[in-house]
Amino acid sequence: MGQAHQRGLELFGEGRFQEAIGCFEECLRQAETSEVWNDWATAQFASGRVPQAREGLKRALQLDPQNHQAVENLRVLAALGASPQESSGESQQRVLGRNLLVTRFLQDIQAIPGQDPSLHPSVIEAIRKTRLDSGYFVEKCLERLARVPLEAFPQALAVLERGAQTDYRLSIVLGCYYMLAEDYETALRHLRAACDDSALDLFAESALIACSRRQAAKTGAVCEFEGIEAYLAGSFCDIPWRRLEIYDWGQAALCCLGWLPVVVGDPRKQPLDEIWNSAFAIQIRKSILDGSFRFCSKIHCQRIVARTLRRRAGATSRSGKSTPTPAAMRSIEVNPAEFSARVPRGPEELRLCYDKTCNLACPQCRKGFYVATHEEQECMARDYFPFILRAAQHVGTLGLDGAGEVFASKHSRHLFSLLKRDQFPQLKFWLISNGQLLNERAFRDLDLYGRVQGIEISMDAARPETYRIVRRGGDFQRLLSNLAFLDDLRSSSAERFRFGLRFVVSNMNFREMPEFVQLGRKFHVDVIYFYMIRNWGHCSRIEFERLNVANPCHPEHQDFLRVLESPQLSDPIVHCGDVAAYRRPQGKRDD
Repeated sequence: MGQAHQRGLELFGEGRFQEAIGCFEECLRQAETSEVWNDWATAQFASGRVPQAREGLKRALQLDPQNHQAVENLRVLAALGASPQESSGESQQRVLGRNLLVTRFLQDIQAIPGQDPSLHPSVIEAIRKTRLDSGYFVEKCLERLARVPLEAFPQALAVLERGAQTDYRLSIVLGCYYMLAEDYETALRHLRAACDDSALDLFAESALIACSRRQAAKTGAVCEFEGIEAYLAGSFCDIPWRRLEIYDWGQAALCCLGWLPVVVGDPRKQPLDEIWNSAFAIQIRKSILDGSFRFCSKIHCQRIVARTLRRRAGATSRSGKSTPTPAAMRSIEVNPAEFSARVPRGPEELRLCYDKTCNLACPQCRKGFYVATHEEQECMARDYFPFILRAAQHVGTLGLDGAGEVFASKHSRHLFSLLKRDQFPQLKFWLISNGQLLNERAFRDLDLYGRVQGIEISMDAARPETYRIVRRGGDFQRLLSNLAFLDDLRSSSAERFRFGLRFVVSNMNFREMPEFVQLGRKFHVDVIYFYMIRNWGHCSRIEFERLNVANPCHPEHQDFLRVLESPQLSDPIVHCGDVAAYRRPQGKRDD
């Protein structure tokens, strides 16, 4: 049916309407679709058969009431009320012809593969899992857009605008088109929307960076990405040499998937050694050794955006001169020559981020409450426990939980019961929690005394009224009580774990950032992390646009920038991460 349909479209484009009708009828005999009925009706109208065209469009809408082209064509016919041979009819006929050209364009882009079919199947699967690279699709879509006849071009752009609401890749297509047309403001709007919709697509962010630079060059403004290549060439990150993270659906990564969106293996099917030195793991390490960081997100990685990566020994600036290094920083300089892309020893740290069970329903994270069922818990235990218990014999740190709430999860509590102190004497825990259940009883029941390396509490608020909104289901006073317990634990006993607080910034809470630093000081925390809100697929584009105060188009963006000038945010314990991009003084350049 596909070949007959395509041939019918080609015949219509050549003005051979009757032959096109024959091809469309052949398709309809095999299977009725709204799309083909619309094309059949358009060809009937072009042949002067208005009643047949009207009936065909009605049938198209019976099969799919959301067929926008059929709706538009039927509207044209209703307004026509005359033969297509008349002058007014000729104008309407051209409208129908344009509609068919746009339909053909849509069919063409729908047939484009998501990834380059010439790639190795394992590479295609890795890209598909994380939506790492939409470059092939965007390139082919732009080629097809360039072939759309001029009279149908505005309508083709309008169709892409509608489609971009549900397919972020079409936002990239529009962004690239407007960038080529040097309409950088419109291009950036589309590219920001694409990056917001898919936080893992490296092609989308590369297009955003390129467009930001072109706009800056045109307007004379400062580009936030200025000097990023030189900075990375003189920097180093050792995380892929020491950490392995496990996500749901069996995805293993060498860093946070939101910062380095490449899957290196599947712990449900592969042993640790095979994953740790897989082909993708080696490629990632090579990209850091050569200073390109080509698999890392330049707009989401907290260390890259804040420019806090470790420096390469002897790194030079863009001027070619040696970069001066403060005495306090010399100890963290790294010589990449000491690192190999293949790592003979296993990871030092294993982080578990696959159980989404949580006792809260925070709007910046999820749509509602979620607790894994008994069957799901059994499945997770079967899939992951053998891998974790083998790895725990060698790793020094086990991190929980980047996906849900460790102390609300029966699965995690079961895991703690298996990781007995006498069997894993070297093992320390790094815990990310909302703090609601992290009290003295939890420490005692899970045998955590002396075994905790670090605790980070996600709060996102400094006031109880805000906390009720951003941490739905939580009790602010209970949280403060548990923070006091952790503070006392460190000050009155031998517990020396690193203590931190987390704050996801949105329009709901950004004004409380300075107060949050003061709250952290009250509980003597070691570090405070600020993160910009991300869309993990849990909210619509419209909803995320309302939440994302970092967007220059947000009505409260200027208020957000003023809050970032607060002196509290310059406190040494504050790590601004990707918020740092909005705090750099105007005109500053990084060497």
